[in-house]
Amino acid sequence: MKASILIAFTLISLSSNAQSDSTFNKKQDTIKIGNMVIVGDNFVIEGNNSTRRRNERRNRKNEVTIHSFSDTLVTINDDTVKVGSMLIVNKKDAEDPHFKTLIKIGDASYGKEKGGEMGWIKGDFKKTKISIEKSPKKLKPITTNWWIFDLGYANYVDNTPLAAIPNNLMRPLNFVTSNDLKLNNVKSSNVNIWIVQQKASLYKNYLNLKYGVGFEMYNFRFDQPISFSNTAGNNIYLDNVKFRKNKLFVEYLTVPVQLNFQSNPSNDKSFYASIGVSTGYLLQSHTKQISEERGKKKVNGNFNLNNFKMATIGELGIGGIRLYGSFNTTNLFDKNMTYLNMTPFAIGVRFSKF
Repeated sequence: MKASILIAFTLISLSSNAQSDSTFNKKQDTIKIGNMVIVGDNFVIEGNNSTRRRNERRNRKNEVTIHSFSDTLVTINDDTVKVGSMLIVNKKDAEDPHFKTLIKIGDASYGKEKGGEMGWIKGDFKKTKISIEKSPKKLKPITTNWWIFDLGYANYVDNTPLAAIPNNLMRPLNFVTSNDLKLNNVKSSNVNIWIVQQKASLYKNYLNLKYGVGFEMYNFRFDQPISFSNTAGNNIYLDNVKFRKNKLFVEYLTVPVQLNFQSNPSNDKSFYASIGVSTGYLLQSHTKQISEERGKKKVNGNFNLNNFKMATIGELGIGGIRLYGSFNTTNLFDKNMTYLNMTPFAIGVRFSKF
């Protein structure tokens, strides 16, 4: 009976590629696997009551170990069978209540009687097709993900009150209205690089708290010849030059916090959704312009921008690629320095492990 055990789990080892460089030869009563040869009655499987030959005794209860010189091919204990690096764990719904451990291989079953010996209990091994089921993925209470990348579309909503805009007669020269800040929708973009994100389980990894830190970057491309300067009282004005490229770049250090749901925590390709908020601090901002008259021109400055931002955020998807969204709840500009009220938003694709 123990010979059948060895043959069965040797076949499992072969089918799972645990020993990819091994060959299987069978002639009458001889089996050769790599550098291990089993001949007739000379092979030994060492268990609780067997004789020691080539095999070293293990100190764990109810365990059988098969050795190929220095390599262990198969290990069997109370409720687990290990073939190479693969574990086969007994199922809770064993068909025969007489057996404490039951492992099904095709039409045949291998089990350990309660308080008894290991052995085949039913099925014809010669007609058995061997299949292997991987053990469930071990879930961690906290998982960490490094270097997440976002690529998306950016724009903003104009919330500037009409009463705040001077009429045509009262406007200073080159005065900019919120209508002049309309963007080139195709070329305005959002790129985010998250240094690290963590997911802490709140309920069996189905419900999680997700948080992290990273950089949010917006490129606002203008249709109109808008220029920015650091001159007091004249930070934004209409220029008299036609620009081939005219953009405002802003970058924030941002901390997002989200409530996350995953439909099947053991499956990386399951449905995934998150919703939460983020807080950001303005790290840098500059304009970049290209024109025939001036060539390339870059201006660094604050331009009356708001140093802080708050946003509602979310993500939705399946697997490692998902959609993300961010909608600011604060003004892009400092409300104490300008009448403009623009709230940015972004939608795009996120490349992440979770």
